[in-house]
Amino acid sequence: MVGLAAICWAMWSPTEIICSISSFVSYWAELQQQADKEMLEAGADALKTMALKLHPQQASPANTGMVLLH
Repeated sequence: MVGLAAICWAMWSPTEIICSISSFVSYWAELQQQADKEMLEAGADALKTMALKLHPQQASPANTGMVLLH
């Protein structure tokens, strides 16, 4: 089981991890007061933009950077 988890973790790229974090921050921002929401959304966008600039080959043309939560 640990080996499978290690393989799955190794398949994720740093860019995917950063974009996932950005998505979760954007999701969390919706639950905050307006001033905090704006700062969190700006930070999440900056984080995603920088990650995609550093690794543009990993950005899909329709990349929205959002993860759907169930």
